[in-house]
Amino acid sequence: MKINGTSMSPVGSIQGVSRLKQAENKTAVSEADKIAVSDKAQVYQALLQKAKEIPAIREERVRGLNEQIKRGEFKIDEQRIADKLLEIYPKE
Repeated sequence: MKINGTSMSPVGSIQGVSRLKQAENKTAVSEADKIAVSDKAQVYQALLQKAKEIPAIREERVRGLNEQIKRGEFKIDEQRIADKLLEIYPKE
């Protein structure tokens, strides 16, 4: 058996392996950089956005109460206030 060293190209083989490793490294980095957001997180984000759109002050309610006060029709329900306070601060 005769081995002819001229038919082998060790430099070409090394470059081919080197290029293959570079391609694998780029693929691995790309996969690691991906972000996946769960369905629950997407729903949460949508609800959070909707909540931010709701005004903190309900202008219509405030106007209505102001009109009741001006006409002398606004009545304070002491029992309702007491019930709400007991809900917040229950007896021990």
